[in-house]
Amino acid sequence: MIRFLIYIIVLYLALPISAVVDLLAIVLFFVIIYEDSMMALLFSFFTGLLIDLYLPIRIGINTMISIALTQSLLMVKKYLVINPITTISTFVVFFLIKTALTNIITSAPLDPLHILYSVAAFFPVSLLLNRLKYGLWMKA
Repeated sequence: MIRFLIYIIVLYLALPISAVVDLLAIVLFFVIIYEDSMMALLFSFFTGLLIDLYLPIRIGINTMISIALTQSLLMVKKYLVINPITTISTFVVFFLIKTALTNIITSAPLDPLHILYSVAAFFPVSLLLNRLKYGLWMKA
């Protein structure tokens, strides 16, 4: 139970940084991949709600996108082999779909540097979350 408190603290601390690097999507992806499905859905709802309350462009859009992407990734997760290559490629697809849906629904321009910074930050943040959760840098 303490790890979910750590996830929530990381979410709260990552809100101001999410304009440059989308750490919220990285933490959400980590929870979806490494936690059980019910907790991942609750966490995605809380993440989407937190984004909607912090950046109120259109209330409810981020919550809806987070829950829909979480449910689709949970359905695909049972077919994935968890290793660094598939994890990074799955995150890139997850993040690009999330960014595309958010930009299409809110009619916002696409920022390629935001996407590039977020994809580049995925591996170090994932290693740090592995260190916090398992006490080791990579799950063997």
